[in-house]
Amino acid sequence: MNQNIKISHQLSVIKNILFLLLCGLICASHTSTIRAKSHISNDENFTKEREECKRAAGNPINEELGVALVETLKRIGTELVKYVENGDHEQTQLTIGEIKNMWKCLVLNEESMANSGESPESLKKYMAEILYFANDRNCKSPDETFFNGQCLPISTTKRSEYCDVHMGLYDDEKNKGICDCLELTKEQAKSELRPIYSDKTGFCHRQNTQGPCEIGEWFVLKNTSLCEPVPDGCPTDGRHVYWNPDNSTAKQCWEIWTRGPCKEGQLLHLAQDNEAQVYCSSVSAESMGDKSISNNSSCPPGTIRNQQNTCVTANTFPG
Repeated sequence: MNQNIKISHQLSVIKNILFLLLCGLICASHTSTIRAKSHISNDENFTKEREECKRAAGNPINEELGVALVETLKRIGTELVKYVENGDHEQTQLTIGEIKNMWKCLVLNEESMANSGESPESLKKYMAEILYFANDRNCKSPDETFFNGQCLPISTTKRSEYCDVHMGLYDDEKNKGICDCLELTKEQAKSELRPIYSDKTGFCHRQNTQGPCEIGEWFVLKNTSLCEPVPDGCPTDGRHVYWNPDNSTAKQCWEIWTRGPCKEGQLLHLAQDNEAQVYCSSVSAESMGDKSISNNSSCPPGTIRNQQNTCVTANTFPG
C-alpha cells in the first residue's frame, strides 16, 4: 500500500478522533423485531448531538454548515475508495465507520443542506454506491433492501407485496429487509390511526379495530398495544375514537376528521405518539412537502417508529 496515503489517513484519523467520540456509531445491533436500538431520547440530546456534529465539521457558520458536512463526507468517501482499491481491509473498515458517522451528522442537520449543492436523493445515491463499492452493502440503489435473496424496493408508507397486510418492507442497518408496520405520511397521520404491531400474531393491525382481539374488544395503543373492551356505541372500524374535549364532559365515540364536538369550521385531528391524542383544529392536514434525506414521517429527524412504537435511530443512510 502507498505509504504516503497511509500516513495521510493516520493524520486524518487523529483529526477525527473527537468526531468519532462525539457522534458515536450510527449502526445498532439488529433483531428480528427491532430495526435499531440507539435512541435519540429527547430534544435536549438531539440538540446536543447537532452541536457536536457542527464542532466536528470545524464549527462553520450556520449558513456554511451543510457545505462543510458534505465536503467532509466526500473527503472521507475519497479516502474509502483508495483503501478499497489498495486492499487495505483494516483502514477500509475504519473509514466505513467514519463515513457512516458523518452521514448521521448530515441527517441530524438536514435543514442545512440547502446551500450544499446536493439534494437528499443525490446524497443517498452517493452513500449507497460508495458503501456498495466497499462491500458494506448488498444493494447499489438506496431505494432497495436485500430480502429473500434479492434486492427489492423499500416501501414504508405503502404495503409491500412481500409483506403481510398493513406492513411495509424496511431496510435495517445491514441493508437487509424486514417487514414492519406501515408508517403514515404527515397528511395521513392527521386523520388516520396508524397500524400497530401485535406480539400475539406477529403482524400489524389497524388501531381501534378488532385486530387480534376477542369479540367485543378493540386493539388500542396505550404506550404499548393491548386489547380493551369496546366502549358502548363505538364502531370498530379504525375511524372512531373514544374521547372528550375536556374533563367537564363525558367521553363519547367520535369519528376522526369530522366536526364532532368541535366549533364550527374545525375538525377532529390526531397527534400520534405513544398513543393517539385527539384535538380540534381548523388547520387542514399538512402535506408531506419536500423529500427528506431520511424516510420517517411522524418521528423526530433521524428516527423511525419500530414495532414497539418507539422512535429509534433510523437506518436513514443506505448500508
